[in-house]
Amino acid sequence: MQTVALEKAQATLADLIRQVAGGEEFTITQNGEPKAKLSLMTPKVYRKNGILVHHADEKISSKDVANALAEE
Repeated sequence: MQTVALEKAQATLADLIRQVAGGEEFTITQNGEPKAKLSLMTPKVYRKNGILVHHADEKISSKDVANALAEE
């Protein structure tokens, strides 16, 4: 995981997002202290080997399920 200062993260956010989409993760620091993590979000509901999977600790909506079913 790479570290980036808050000021640089603000100035290069679009580039950081592109890198995150490619699998990178970043720790954002302020005054040298870690304050946030920038990483790829996983959908609440997704398909794995044809089976719908969701995180038990998260509420899901019918829209989440519909989106997962639409993925082929």
